Amino acid sequence: MKKTAKEKNFIPADFMSALVNEELAQDSFYHPNLAGITQGGMANHYPMTIMAMQALGASDGEIITFRDAWPRHRADISQELGLADAKEVTTENWRQYLGQSDKLIEFRRVFLHQLSQGDVAEVVTGLVDAMKGSLPMGLFHPLIRLSFACEHGDPGLIADALAYMAIRYQELYFQEPKAAPLVAEPSGSCALGFSSLSGAGASWSSIRQWLQKEHLPGRLSRNIYGGSISICEQLCREPVVHRLALGTGSELNEQKLSLLMSGVCQSAARLYVFEPALTTLHGVTASQALAQLTLRYANRENRQIYARLWRYFWVWLTALYIEKGCPWLADLFSAADSANKQEEKEVKSVEQYQQENLTAGQLQLSNWPKLKRLALRSQEVHVMKMVYSCYWLYNNVSQEQCFQLAAIKALP
Repeated sequence: MKKTAKEKNFIPADFMSALVNEELAQDSFYHPNLAGITQGGMANHYPMTIMAMQALGASDGEIITFRDAWPRHRADISQELGLADAKEVTTENWRQYLGQSDKLIEFRRVFLHQLSQGDVAEVVTGLVDAMKGSLPMGLFHPLIRLSFACEHGDPGLIADALAYMAIRYQELYFQEPKAAPLVAEPSGSCALGFSSLSGAGASWSSIRQWLQKEHLPGRLSRNIYGGSISICEQLCREPVVHRLALGTGSELNEQKLSLLMSGVCQSAARLYVFEPALTTLHGVTASQALAQLTLRYANRENRQIYARLWRYFWVWLTALYIEKGCPWLADLFSAADSANKQEEKEVKSVEQYQQENLTAGQLQLSNWPKLKRLALRSQEVHVMKMVYSCYWLYNNVSQEQCFQLAAIKALP
């Protein structure tokens, strides 16, 4: 039997169609992971995808077509999974239950109460900061879901996303990532660390040079193995990766938050362009999610929190860059370090990439209206969300060509 939005006091968004609002209200009764699996389970992409579709210009008919073809099983939280509120989790003790999947409904109750009693920006910012040690879990799907929920504005959807983040909690960093010198830095290179908008390229170029001279496994606290997702999660805890990412000249701070955000988002897009994969794709969509939350909620009082969140994200993205073999990307940033000029012949430029990897037809399609239509035509979850993220970043963070290239690369 179809449930009604009133059962959860759902507040529709004026800028969404009645169909999308109703679908989001209905999806709130289902588990945020498919089939209710929480440890390593695949995310329920449905609510995020239909919001992305509407933002890309989809009609209600296109959304219905997608809904009717949705092949994944969504598990009803109460009727199918039997989860109930035992009233054990409270506003005072919720941290003690982090990572416990059977507390999903209780986390939702607690977070919804906090949202109803306080300022939304303050509550969301504080809760995400409290759970920042688990930011990359589930390939950032809790964070991505939260950004979509905040964009919509319904407190229930926001509480759903925060509860999802809470049940997927697993501490990955074990300590605050901070700038610190390594024993040996490559001679003649720029200081390790993200020092400006263009510093992302310099940082990764220096990391590549350092790794050519040093033996990274010998600097790790334990053996790292597994698939790409697992390796990146394991690398997040390693002090040497923190130092490689943040270095000695790091300026990932609240004073340069806008530059920091722009540089990191561009880094994620460029890494995807040259190393397309599920992990690098989610590097882009996660950077967009964090940027959306930052632009929506950051203020003079909490800017240091968002700068910290971006440092955590940058450590993970640097771990991903290392896991992907440190591809040459330095000259794709607005300014490459002069010390690396001798290596320019080994670095592909945006123009070279276009000539070598994109067909004439693809180059002609590199304008947003066509890219959005092609994404919707694909009806593929990750394609539509990726093109939406790239389009949003282009319009709200920086009008850089790398976001168009990443969108083109994502198309089937």
